[in-house]
Amino acid sequence: MPGCPFCSSDKVYSLLDTMHCKRCKNIWKEEDPGLPAACDAGAPDNTVRIRKRTDPLETRLEKRLDECLKRSNGKFCLTIMNWQAGDISPELFRRYLMRCRKNRSLAETKDRYGRIWYSRIIS
Repeated sequence: MPGCPFCSSDKVYSLLDTMHCKRCKNIWKEEDPGLPAACDAGAPDNTVRIRKRTDPLETRLEKRLDECLKRSNGKFCLTIMNWQAGDISPELFRRYLMRCRKNRSLAETKDRYGRIWYSRIIS
């Protein structure tokens, strides 16, 4: 079996009349030995791709904070709320809350059960 024509890897396998490379993940049909006839991954694509622009991290963290405050009527606790999986980890959000607390834009209070509640400071 010949190697991959794109990366010269010997880790090539056949599947559904196409050749697949395990290293670079290229797919091609083999009509002549060693010559790729049609490559799905290596040839440039003529279609227009629209990339979704994401907001900067600071903006996403601010939106997440506003969402948490709105959902719980202006006061929330991280230990009580269910964390929704997404692009922001709970640890990253916790660090952002500490930074907001140091900037005096958030108030942090402890209740009698030891839970920490966050709310906006109204100026």
